[in-house]
Amino acid sequence: MFDEKKTMREIELLGSEAREIEWKKFRLIVPPTVYPPKEDSNLLAGVLEKITPFGKKRLLEIGSGSGALSILAAYLGWEVESCDINPFAVATTRFNAIENDLQITVSEGGIGPRIDGQYSQWMKPGSYDLVIWNMPYIPAEEIEEYLGPMEDAALVDTHPGGLLTEFAEMARRFHLTSPTGICLVLCRDNFGSKRTKDILLAKGLATRVVENLTFDNSETIQVLAVWHPFVKSKKQQIHSIPSTNSKMLEHTYKAGDSLRARFQTDGKGRHGRTWDDHLDSFKGSWKLDPLQIPNITSQLQCKVALEITSLLQSMASDNDSLCVKWPNDLLIRDRESNQWKKAGGILFQSLSRGAEQSLVLGIGINTKATDVVQGRGSLEEIGIGIDNTELFTLLDTVVSSLFENKSNLKNVSLKSHDVELKLLLKNCIYRNQTCTVTGVTDDGNLRVESHEGEAFSVSDDLSLLWPDLQLQ
Repeated sequence: MFDEKKTMREIELLGSEAREIEWKKFRLIVPPTVYPPKEDSNLLAGVLEKITPFGKKRLLEIGSGSGALSILAAYLGWEVESCDINPFAVATTRFNAIENDLQITVSEGGIGPRIDGQYSQWMKPGSYDLVIWNMPYIPAEEIEEYLGPMEDAALVDTHPGGLLTEFAEMARRFHLTSPTGICLVLCRDNFGSKRTKDILLAKGLATRVVENLTFDNSETIQVLAVWHPFVKSKKQQIHSIPSTNSKMLEHTYKAGDSLRARFQTDGKGRHGRTWDDHLDSFKGSWKLDPLQIPNITSQLQCKVALEITSLLQSMASDNDSLCVKWPNDLLIRDRESNQWKKAGGILFQSLSRGAEQSLVLGIGINTKATDVVQGRGSLEEIGIGIDNTELFTLLDTVVSSLFENKSNLKNVSLKSHDVELKLLLKNCIYRNQTCTVTGVTDDGNLRVESHEGEAFSVSDDLSLLWPDLQLQ
């Protein structure tokens, strides 16, 4: 990566004076080849400050740079270890920790483009309650000129497969956190054509955006909380049952517990419709906390459907082969007719018994084309070769990401994000007028606009006709 000119520039900078920086309550000395705290550091620090230390209070920072975040974490009560692949950053973190009268263990190493020694040289695998990483998030191919050693080391991702993928694999194998631990990763909102979230979800990791920042050039960075989904919950599978939703509503299950069946004899959809079942379809339900979700809205149903669709779309052979028919139907595009076919759906159901409330989320998706009812589709048709067990793992991460109550994240500001309009079925007929879907309101109604420019807010999906949808 470094030619002779860049190497000479590196040597020149090493001879420059270090800067003294006041950051929050701390005084930092930062050499010219070490990354100082910037906007991205501040974003991650804001999330860290809202998390009360939990578990054994063990924290690892990957890529410590000046040591700013490690020092903040130690001040907040964490037992801190940190690492950096830059030896000057290691020395800087150690020096600044001592200068601020805080105890931090610092090692040389980290997740990088090459394996340099064993992971145990810079971490204790699987022992941390919290791992933080302000990761290099600019792909090397986007860099037109050398930024300098500080920016290159801290901002540019030179890993051939992407540092995010390497991180996800380490997290998946429990190399980073304890089973109940959390990672906080600062990265871009997109990695190539995929959402960063979807890359992590595909590895079986629950992922939630807890903070983000958009720069003047429209680039967005975000802090993602990443964890293993529902590790203490019961995951049950049975052969045949009338309805997974009904069983979970009527029996004692805890929030996060899940139930899936090979065959369902009395499955229901919205408005009391039946779900035509066969063995090559997924049927599953998750128990949710009714205190966390006081109202079942169309917006909530749409959010769940869109999250599932976005993840599956990232795995499909075509980049426009899935969409959502508001508010809760998952559709796949028929390659011959270019029309849409229903491949699945989601359904919230609740039950009240006196003061006791019970809430479940049911998800049904056709995985194989075998025995699918005419006019319906399957994931297999769009190049997603996945069995029901593999699909359950993916759906479990989506449900956990949206609804698992991670008590140590309860004070983190969860911003509401706009509905991804590109994933919604667009063309509809409302009040005998040809319309186009333009968005979803805050209370979950669908926004549509007629070709004559008249705008409507639609609360009932039965009032809509969808001309691009195949008849069932």
